[in-house]
Amino acid sequence: MPAFFHKHIGTSYGGKFYFDPGYRAEVDRAEQRFLFDILGQFGIGSKEPEPSSNLFIQPIDLIKATQGADIHCPADATFETHGHPWAGKSAAEISQISASDAAEHPFVDKLLKQYGEMRLMYGESADIFGIKSGLMGIHSPYTTAHQLIGEELFYLMIDDPEAVRKIFVKIWEIYNAVFSRLASQLKIAFPTRIHLGDCSACMLSKENYSEIVLPVNRKIAEDFQSMSYHSCGASTHLLSAFSELPLLSSIELGPGTYFARAVKLMPVTAMSPLIDPVIIRNGSPEDVESLVKSVTSETFNAPAVTLCAWSLDKETPVANLQKLYLTLEECIEQNA
Repeated sequence: MPAFFHKHIGTSYGGKFYFDPGYRAEVDRAEQRFLFDILGQFGIGSKEPEPSSNLFIQPIDLIKATQGADIHCPADATFETHGHPWAGKSAAEISQISASDAAEHPFVDKLLKQYGEMRLMYGESADIFGIKSGLMGIHSPYTTAHQLIGEELFYLMIDDPEAVRKIFVKIWEIYNAVFSRLASQLKIAFPTRIHLGDCSACMLSKENYSEIVLPVNRKIAEDFQSMSYHSCGASTHLLSAFSELPLLSSIELGPGTYFARAVKLMPVTAMSPLIDPVIIRNGSPEDVESLVKSVTSETFNAPAVTLCAWSLDKETPVANLQKLYLTLEECIEQNA
């Protein structure tokens, strides 16, 4: 997290980081040099880093910004949108929202203007949301609806699931319109791969997920050549439903998930277990070692595995990060 770098090397983020590509390049370089200093022995960071040429904010914040959410850019945290701009709106009112207006929103204009500046800096490698790689990386309609509407979405899912499905359709229309504009402006084809971030999935019962959310996710995936999926909460109860997602090339699963069951249910899917950031922050090096060994053991039979060290708090000890990589190297050597 930005707070980790803010504490250790004093980098400041704010709006300048997200809207000034020259400043962002300076911060990128500082971060990579610091990572090289503490983790360079494991191939992390760079002594002479090249900044990222890809402009990225969370897709859910992109959509919320087009719907009037308040934008915040803290000095020591990521880009944020506050509030629930669709709270109190009926499904009928939401159905009348213009997807094309969202795509032409001044916030999207601002991102595209910055892309033009990045073209001057990076040439054809300049990108937005990694779209030039052929990927449409978004949050699922359900997770996006949760942030647009708030907790009342859960009541609506019980009382009027058909209305919720209509809301999901509108959100997908907005994502399509925004990404179609991005692709058009970047003069590239519309993406052929989809990544769905379903951060709120674990908050649902298997029944609600399977009956209301899964059909929407499946229908979206059918329009693409492959999909990847993300559920960052404890998701064991949803694994059998996730296994029904078509063309699933890889899946990210949160701490508390029984990874061995995921491997059994999805034997041809690459696993990306999210390493528990609380243990990395609060545990001892021995706790970190035990965690890494447990995760690698559970996922041993997967066709490919990527351990995701994520959301590292500013108080995360550097020694624990070093232990994470050291233990992983040892596990790889033992299983080679």
